[in-house]
Amino acid sequence: PLNYNQLYYFYKIAELGSIALASKAILISSPALSMQLKELEESLGTPLFSRVGKKLVLTESGAIVYEYARDIFKLGFELRDTISHLGSG
Repeated sequence: PLNYNQLYYFYKIAELGSIALASKAILISSPALSMQLKELEESLGTPLFSRVGKKLVLTESGAIVYEYARDIFKLGFELRDTISHLGSG
């Protein structure tokens, strides 16, 4: 099965444009975040980023995965907000 933690890490890296910025945002070390990204790429069987100088650029596969991840996490945030508005009832 897809590891949603790894997918979230990838999503944050793509959104922020760097492993360093994403590691600060999600409070995980850069080496650990890099390892999680590598594991996700291995499980999907494709690289998700290419390096252009010091920048990470989404590959074609990475752009597709990012679109899905964005939708998945948008729905997750909507679900959380909907449930929180229900209260304890």
